[in-house]
Amino acid sequence: MAELLGCRSCYVALISSSGLEEVRIGDAPTDPSCTTMVERIARKGIAEDVASLEPINSRTSFVRKLIGAQPPVKSHSVIGRFASDERATVVFVAGWRPAPLAAAEIPGLAHTVRPLWKAAYSLARQTPARVDPQLWLEELTFPAIVADQGLHICAVNRGGRALLAKRELLRIDGGRLAGSCGSVTESLREAIGKVLIESGTHGGLNTTVPLSMDRQQFAFAKIGAVPTHDKLGQALIVVPQFDDVQGAHCIGSAFGLNWAEERIVARILQFQCPRDIGAELRLTEATVRTYTKRIMLKLGINRQSEFFLLYHLTQSPFGAGRRENTVSRSASDGRLDEEGPMGLRTADKRSPD
Repeated sequence: MAELLGCRSCYVALISSSGLEEVRIGDAPTDPSCTTMVERIARKGIAEDVASLEPINSRTSFVRKLIGAQPPVKSHSVIGRFASDERATVVFVAGWRPAPLAAAEIPGLAHTVRPLWKAAYSLARQTPARVDPQLWLEELTFPAIVADQGLHICAVNRGGRALLAKRELLRIDGGRLAGSCGSVTESLREAIGKVLIESGTHGGLNTTVPLSMDRQQFAFAKIGAVPTHDKLGQALIVVPQFDDVQGAHCIGSAFGLNWAEERIVARILQFQCPRDIGAELRLTEATVRTYTKRIMLKLGINRQSEFFLLYHLTQSPFGAGRRENTVSRSASDGRLDEEGPMGLRTADKRSPD
């Protein structure tokens, strides 16, 4: 949510029958004096499935306590609230935005945040505290490898085995994981060491290592702690694979796009321009631009670069079956007054109607 809202700090609270759960992104210290105010805000949304998103006064002590001090330059913050599943309510405060939240942005952003939250919340609740690492690895969509700081390989999933067999980005050298060159191998070793030191206080895939800077085969690895408590000294290495067709399908499922709209999103994710998209789909350039405006309104975005942000936000590392069961469908119609820069090709094999 912080990235989607263009903020560097964010406070999120989940209020349910089991109590209050809080998460902070940024450097703000925990301040229990805000709990009453947060719960009061949450109660406004418990009666029905309502959602709100609005700017708030950045100078209030309530905001500073939740997300930290305001930067020296003038900046802005935003508060949101919506009802979740199982009679739970989410409240979040985010900042610091370089520009205020425009009134035209609010409906789309409020519409966008909810399905992303529901997908993440459902996945988090389904992940057990203790799992067999090999079974867990096989559920991951992307190539994944578990290794220690010495780069000894401890476990690999199906995608990881295929990646290693190609010997392009990663390979096995004397039983150890290696990159395409010595500098990549050393970067992997250093990143794993950093993750193992921070694993007690930080979760998730929090370190990025470039594997290839080639324009034709740009690739990177995300490295984080293994999500089991009994695998100390080991790190998880995931290599994301860009799939424009699957990405368009996930965005379409999350936001209720129809098939025609999904095909255009896939081509945007392949960097085709409106003229080329129209030629391929037998549509005029003007029709493609009209479709794009409608899609952007449904997705709650104002710039076409945000298609790629939504691509990453809707890509769970888990298998498609679990992802599609947890991402909520939502849809709306309308027009967008302003069009972002278009510059966007696909391998979608389905023929037009």
